[in-house]
Amino acid sequence: MIEHVEIIAIHAHESELSHDFQNTIRPHTKIVSEFFEINEIQSIFLSTLITINLQTSSVDFAEIARFLNLSCISIAKYLPCIRVLIDRQMVNVTIEETRKRRRQTQLSTEEFCVNKDLYSALLRGERFIPSENKAVDVFDFLKIVGQKIRYKDEYQNEGEVYGELNAVLQQNEHIRFVSDLKMFNLDDHALILYLFMCTLFCDDPDDEAELARVINYVLPEIRDNMKIRKQFMNQEHPLQKHDLVELEKGSFRSDATIYLTDKSKDMILGENKEMFTRTKMTTNKQFQIIKAQDIIEKRLFYSEEEQKEIDFIIDVLQPENYKNMMQRLRDEGLPQGLCVLFFGEAGTSKTMLSYMIAKKTGRDILNFQVSEAKSMFYGESQKLVKKAFNFYREMVEKSSLEPFILLNEADSILSKRKSDGVNQGVMQTENAIQTIILNEMETLKGIMIATTNLQNHFDDSFYRRFLIKKKFEKPNSEVRKQIWADKLPWLEQSELEILSKFEITGAIIENVQRKLVLQRALYGVEKQNLDQIVKYLEEENVNKRQERGRIGFLK
Repeated sequence: MIEHVEIIAIHAHESELSHDFQNTIRPHTKIVSEFFEINEIQSIFLSTLITINLQTSSVDFAEIARFLNLSCISIAKYLPCIRVLIDRQMVNVTIEETRKRRRQTQLSTEEFCVNKDLYSALLRGERFIPSENKAVDVFDFLKIVGQKIRYKDEYQNEGEVYGELNAVLQQNEHIRFVSDLKMFNLDDHALILYLFMCTLFCDDPDDEAELARVINYVLPEIRDNMKIRKQFMNQEHPLQKHDLVELEKGSFRSDATIYLTDKSKDMILGENKEMFTRTKMTTNKQFQIIKAQDIIEKRLFYSEEEQKEIDFIIDVLQPENYKNMMQRLRDEGLPQGLCVLFFGEAGTSKTMLSYMIAKKTGRDILNFQVSEAKSMFYGESQKLVKKAFNFYREMVEKSSLEPFILLNEADSILSKRKSDGVNQGVMQTENAIQTIILNEMETLKGIMIATTNLQNHFDDSFYRRFLIKKKFEKPNSEVRKQIWADKLPWLEQSELEILSKFEITGAIIENVQRKLVLQRALYGVEKQNLDQIVKYLEEENVNKRQERGRIGFLK
């Protein structure tokens, strides 16, 4: 049989596929076509690909055209013949990423290579029996499906495409994803859309797609296209009803973003989900998990009244108390999320208090820096905020003790919504992030703590959603004395009295302590005098004029 293939290839070289050439080699093409159960033109292309493939690892359109002495456009009209060879698994097709990037302006970046099993069978003179589209796992299955969808335009009609996809589904019912998918009984349009979304997820788990582009690619027919888009925008599409995909609307109807829900990700990833989640977390610097057992306990000082309020919050978040409270809220038909706001003076240990509450109640933290997310490109900020809350939901579902999400330094996003007088792009980004956070607070099942230095510029829609609000003032003189004594235990009582008169925060006192530690490390000075401490306070730009007046007698 390989001799017949050789003769076809020798005559095909620079033949231009002329009628004389086809007539000359017809006895050989007839034998090859009957052997492989393909037509004579397909046998010519198979023989050509085998010959070129023996010289190079893969074959593109240009190489086929050069071999046959034809233009690329002439080869293009024979593409359906090559597609048959691909569908029969006689030829494989790939798109190398390096070639894709290098040749983005070309219409075709495909490369073809003959199936090695076919070549081995040819050498043995045996018939090639293609394997079924039987996948090893869900990722292999989605790879097969992705190839079918990608070449859907080469089929005669939509019916052939859906027939191929359903055949692949039937051959892979051993895969749990497929058996789960069949339970939804999706129509053909919904099925191809969903499978396409799943293939995109496997290509890039963090990517989200524009609704219009997805529908245009899968369903180019304008009537179907508009009908499906309308269903999505009205939250009436079967994929939405089954909670398989979610839609996030943008500023305009065409801006809507579609992505897989946690339910779909569970179906695809299964037992690999936890590993995928850990990997995903390492790539997002804007949010990180802080384990309760890893938090170092630190003493914090407050006035008697403030301490009572803080003790109340800690009591609420104690596991048994929190569980009872959530049950009571469920019984009353009230929202079950608990949102806590710490606001007030900078440097009053709002973030540190959040850590200490987590430590005392045994709860892990998902720490989310909203300010960093806001600085990203338009569209990316919203995606990151959404991902943070999606990941938090996954944490809550997997944890026996609810963690809490900490929106740290949320100053820039809890303020009143912008409307005029600002950059349009910035305004849209900030308002979009606020909308996402407001919606998440409304449906939250868990605990959220937000910290901010703002006091007078809250958006009312945010403020009323916080069940517990705690304002932090600068510590009074008695509390400042306790902080100084804790940080610098060697100070005399008289020195504590003097230092406590400076109206500063605990953060500034800690800065002074750190400078004194550096002094001890560098010069071995165990106890610095009061003058040195005051000097460090002056460097912090704290009420310089007032400070000098009070301690001038020390000079």
